[in-house]
Amino acid sequence: MKELIKFLIFIIYTTSVFFFPNNELIFIFAIVNIVAMIFTIKNIKKVIIRTLKIFPFILLTFLFNWWLDNIINALWIGAKLIIVCNITMCYATTTTTAGVAETIRLLCTPLKIFKVNTDEIKVMVCISLTMIPILRKELNEMKDACKAKGIKMNLKNIRIMFSKFFLSLIMRVNNIEEALIAKGHNY
Repeated sequence: MKELIKFLIFIIYTTSVFFFPNNELIFIFAIVNIVAMIFTIKNIKKVIIRTLKIFPFILLTFLFNWWLDNIINALWIGAKLIIVCNITMCYATTTTTAGVAETIRLLCTPLKIFKVNTDEIKVMVCISLTMIPILRKELNEMKDACKAKGIKMNLKNIRIMFSKFFLSLIMRVNNIEEALIAKGHNY
């Protein structure tokens, strides 16, 4: 239940950043972000670095808004995006995969009326979130292997690479399915 409350506060906070007018309230949001970083996160440097990795996206958004509107509104949008991205990084570092899965299970509780098993949804979310870093690692390994072999990344080679990637993905899914069946999760 604690994770659900934290998630709902996160959603309300990030949404409200964009609904408040462009004025001094943005500084209050920035102060709330700084306080949240100080009190909830052990490694503040990691959150700042992750936020800076998203900075090219924020800069691109700023430039589009400047081009389409004016520089003042573009600055406000950029500031709001920095605040939302930063608090998202704070939320991501303080929440576990199991916590997110439990939150989604609790949010799906009304689906029990339609005989939907929310525990299965929780397991699927957990597996999905756990697979993301594994897939990213495999893609990077595949890219490094191509560089080592001198294979260029073009349309012809990408098709072959993705076929091997998806074959590996299917094998991992089979392994996960076998493990779940062995643990008594029959679907």
